[in-house]
Amino acid sequence: MKSKCTSSFVRILFFAFLSFSFSFISLAETFGLEPHFEKRTEKEDRNFKFRLAGIVSSYVNRLYVDPERIKTVEMLKEALAWEERIIPEVLADFPEHTNTGKVTVDDLSKTFDLSKIHRTKDMVEILHDALTFINTHRQPSEVITASDIEYTAINGMLTQLDPHSIILPPKEFDEFKIGTTGKFGGLGMVVGLRDGVLTVISPIDGTPAARAGMKAGDKIVEIDGESTVNMNLTESVGKLRGDPGTTVTLSVLTEKAAQAKQVALKREIIVIPTVESASLDGNIGYIKIRNFQDDTSQCLNDHLKRLTSSSEKLSGLIIDLRNNSGGLLDQAIEVADKFLERGAIVITVGPSGHPREVAEARKSDTDEALYPIVVLVDAGSASGAEIVAGALKENNRAVIVGDRSFGKGSVQQLIELMDGSALKLTIAKYLTPLSTDIQSVGITPDIKLVPVTVAKDHINLFRGIVALREEDLKQHLDEHRKDETPFATMKYYLETKEKDTDKDKNTPEDLEEEADDPYKLPDFNTDLHIIFAKKLLAKAPAWQRDTFLQSSAPVIEETTRAEEKKIAQALQKLDIDWSPGVSAGTVKTNISISTIPANGRVKAGDKITLTVTAANTGDSPAYQLRGISSSKNGLFDKLEFILGKIDAGGTKSYSTTVEIPKGALDREDEITIKFEEMNQRNPKDMQLNIVTEALPRPLLAYSYRVMDTAKNSSKNNGDGLIQRGEDIEVLISVKNVGDGVAEKNVISIRELSNKEIFVKNGRAELGALNPGERKEASLSFFIKETVSSDKFSMDMIISDMIFGTLLTSKLTFPVVANKPKITQASGLLKVRKNYTPLYGGMSFDSPVLSMMKEGTVLMANAKNSDWFRVTLPDNRYGWVSAKDIQELSESRSAPSTLEPFLQRIPPTITLSQTVSKALMGNDQLPFSAVIEDDIRVKHAYILINNDKVFFKSNKNPTLKELNKFEIQTTLPLKEGPNVVTIVARDDQDLITTKSFVATRGIAVAKGL
Repeated sequence: MKSKCTSSFVRILFFAFLSFSFSFISLAETFGLEPHFEKRTEKEDRNFKFRLAGIVSSYVNRLYVDPERIKTVEMLKEALAWEERIIPEVLADFPEHTNTGKVTVDDLSKTFDLSKIHRTKDMVEILHDALTFINTHRQPSEVITASDIEYTAINGMLTQLDPHSIILPPKEFDEFKIGTTGKFGGLGMVVGLRDGVLTVISPIDGTPAARAGMKAGDKIVEIDGESTVNMNLTESVGKLRGDPGTTVTLSVLTEKAAQAKQVALKREIIVIPTVESASLDGNIGYIKIRNFQDDTSQCLNDHLKRLTSSSEKLSGLIIDLRNNSGGLLDQAIEVADKFLERGAIVITVGPSGHPREVAEARKSDTDEALYPIVVLVDAGSASGAEIVAGALKENNRAVIVGDRSFGKGSVQQLIELMDGSALKLTIAKYLTPLSTDIQSVGITPDIKLVPVTVAKDHINLFRGIVALREEDLKQHLDEHRKDETPFATMKYYLETKEKDTDKDKNTPEDLEEEADDPYKLPDFNTDLHIIFAKKLLAKAPAWQRDTFLQSSAPVIEETTRAEEKKIAQALQKLDIDWSPGVSAGTVKTNISISTIPANGRVKAGDKITLTVTAANTGDSPAYQLRGISSSKNGLFDKLEFILGKIDAGGTKSYSTTVEIPKGALDREDEITIKFEEMNQRNPKDMQLNIVTEALPRPLLAYSYRVMDTAKNSSKNNGDGLIQRGEDIEVLISVKNVGDGVAEKNVISIRELSNKEIFVKNGRAELGALNPGERKEASLSFFIKETVSSDKFSMDMIISDMIFGTLLTSKLTFPVVANKPKITQASGLLKVRKNYTPLYGGMSFDSPVLSMMKEGTVLMANAKNSDWFRVTLPDNRYGWVSAKDIQELSESRSAPSTLEPFLQRIPPTITLSQTVSKALMGNDQLPFSAVIEDDIRVKHAYILINNDKVFFKSNKNPTLKELNKFEIQTTLPLKEGPNVVTIVARDDQDLITTKSFVATRGIAVAKGL
C-alpha cells in the first residue's frame, strides 16, 4: 500500500538550487521590512545608489555566527571579482603585498586605497565607489541591470563568509518561499523539456491537470497563446503557475493527434509533497521525508496513522532521509519529537557560541509507540535531516544506516530587504544532543554501507560513492573534529546496467531535465538499504539503539558474507582471485606500468589503457593486491587496479581504460599509483605522466535571411520584409570557419518579449560540419495581426554540443506597416560597381546575402520604383537597389553564380607559441597571442580557473589594430593545474575562446 499526503507537484529549477544550498532556515523572525523600490527607468539605472550592500553589511556585523570570519578587505576583493564574471569589460586587480586595488572598465581605470579599510563601513564606501564607477562606464546592456551588479557584488562579498550566506533577488526569493511553504497556485503536474518542447511527465490525481485528462507524454505547445518552443523550464513553470482561481489556456498535442487541442484549466492551491509512506512485510512501516516544509510534521502524523490503521501494531519503522536537503527548523524538531519522550533534540549556539538554546523533546499523547527504528541517510542528507538523525541516534532511539551525511551544521536567518530581495545569513550553528558539532563532518552512520561495482575495466571496490559534501564547498565553516568510527562497515554488490549508448543525452534540454517522476518511491525489492533495514528490524529485540545494535551482529555478518560472495563471483568472472590468506614466507612483487598508446600521449576523443603488471618473485603468495591512483585530473584519480591473489612465481595484470572526452583540453598530468597488499607486503608507489592532446576546434560563422514566400499564407507578399499576419521563415546558414569538425550542432531561436510573435519551429539540428563546410537550417514563426511594435528581437543560439561552444546573437527584425506595391518583371540586370550588396528584402535594413562584383548578371522577376527582385537557386529571391544596376536588352548572357556573404564571423585566436611548451611551467607563464577579426576586435581577456587576470580594450584602435589585436603578458600560475582561457569579442559581440591547462610544477592529489 502506498499513500501520499499531498496532491501535486510541479518540477522546477529552484529545487536544484535548494538541494545544492542545503538550506536550514528559521522563519520565526524577520528583519528589515522596508518599502519596495519603484520600477526604475534606464536613466535611473545609470544613477543607481547602491545602498543595499551597506544594509547587508550591517546585518552581517550584528548577526553573523562567526565574527572572526568577517574580513572586510577579502570581502571587497571577492565582491569585485564577481563583477568581472558578469561584465566582460571589467577587471579588478589587487596585486599581492600591496594596499591598493585597481578597477578597470574598458580603457578607464580607478585606484582604491585598501589601507583605509579599518571597519566594515570603510569597505562599504569603497565598494560603493567601485560599483558606481563600473555602472557609469560599463557598456549599456539589455541583460544586466544596476540591481544585478549590486546583487552580484553582495553575493561575492558573502561567499567569503560561507557557502550558505547569499542574497536572493526578488524572483528567486519568491521561488524560495514556495520551497519552504510548499504551496502555490498551479495545475498539478510534473513537467520537463524534451527536444525543446514542454512535456507532461505525470499529472497528479485530484488536480486540475488530472481532471482535464492530461496524460504523460502530452506536449504543451502554447500557454495562453504564447509558444513554448525553446522556453526554458523556469519560464514555462512561471507561466503555468498563477493566482488560484485564474484560468490558463493550454494548446496540447497528444501522442497520436495531428493537431493540438485547446485545454482551459483553472488554477488551484497546489501543495508540494513532503512525506510519503508504504506498508512493508512483517508490519514494518516505511516513511520517506523529502524535505522539511511547514506541513511536514502534520503530514508525518497522517501517514503514521495510516500505517498503524493498516496493522495492529508496527513492529518497526524505516525513516528514509536520503537526499533530504533540509528545510524549516521547527518542522525538523517536531519530527524528531514525534519519536522521543525526553532529551535534547538540538542545541543552537549563536555568534561566538552564545546564546545557547536547547530544544527539548516533550512527552505527549501523540508520541509514537516505542518500536525499533532504522533511519537511512546518505551524502545528500543535510541540515534538518541531520538534526533528526542525530537526535534519534544520540537519544538511543534509532539505528542509523547508510553513508556519512552532508555535514551542514549551520542555521540561516531569512531577512527580507527593501527591494523585495532577501538576505539568507548564517546566524547560528546547531549541535546534536550530546553537543556534537557536525559542521563539515556530518552524521556518521552506525552501519555504513559501501557499494561495490565490478565491470570489465572499471572496478569500484574501495572508493565508494564520490559525493559532494559541506567540506568540499569553498569557504565552508570549519570543524576539526575527527569523524567517528561506525559500529560496522559493510560492502555490498551494486549491479550496474550498461549505458544506453544509442540515446544521445547531450542536448541542453536533456542536461536540464530528465523525464522521471521525482516523487517515485524506491523499489523495495531491489534497494539494498531498505532490504537490509527490513532484516535488521525483523531481528530487533528492543527499540533501544544500543541493544538493537549489539543484536544486529548476526544480520550484519550474514549479509556481509552474502555480499562478499557476490563481489568475489563478479571478480572471478574477470579472472581475479579475491580470496584472503596469510603469507607465510617472502612476498616480493615487482610492478611495471604500461600504456596504450605506448608513449602516454592520447588525443581527445580517444581511449588510453593503463596496465599494471605485478610479478611475485618471492616464495609465498600475495593476497588481495590492489593499486589506487591519485591525480589532479579527475579522469585519472582514484582508478582501482585490482590484482588479487598472485602465487609465488606468478604474474598478474590488470588494465583499465579511460575514455578522454572529445572536448578535453591540452594538458599534462602526473599520476601516482599506491599499492597495498592484504598482509602489508606493499610494493613501492609508481608514477607516470599522461599528455592529452586537444582536438582542433571548430569555429562557427553564420548568415541569415527572411523568407515571406509561404504558399499557404494569404498575407505573404514575397518582398522579403516582415508585415503583420505573415508566416515567416528564417533561413540560417552556418559555416565552419575553424580547424576542427563540429560534429553535432543545434540552432535555436527564442522570442521572449513579444507575445504577438508566435514561434512555430524554433529548433533545428544541423548535424556535422567539416572545416569549410556550410549547412542551412529553416526556422519559422508567425506575426500576429495585433503586433504593435515596429521591430522585435530574437535570441539565436548555435550550439556545438561536443565542445560546448555557443555562438549567441540577437537578431532584430523590423516590422513594416505598409506593403509596397510590386509588379511582375523579367529580364537581365547588370551590376554597375564592385561591392554591390544583394539584400534579402526590399530594404537597406535587410540582411546582405552577397557582395557582388561589377558586371555580375542577375535575372529579375519583380520590381517597384526603387528595387528589383532577382531569382536565386532553390526558388529563392534577393533584392538589389535600382540605383546599383542597369537593365540589359540582350538575353544571351546567363545569370552569374553568386558567392554567399558571411554576415557574422567570430574573431580567431592564434597562440604565438605551441601549447605543448606551456603545459608544464613555473609560477609565471610568458604568454602572447594574436586575435584577428573581419571587421574589428572589441576586446580580449584571459581567465585562469575562472579568475580574470588580464583585460585589454580595443576601444580606440589604430588602423593596424582594427582587425589585428596582439596580447603580450605574463600569467601567474597557482600550484597544480591552471585552466587558461583566452576570450576575444568583436564589434558584433561574437565571442571566441581558446583554452588549455598549464600545470605549475608537479602536484598530485594527496590521499587515497
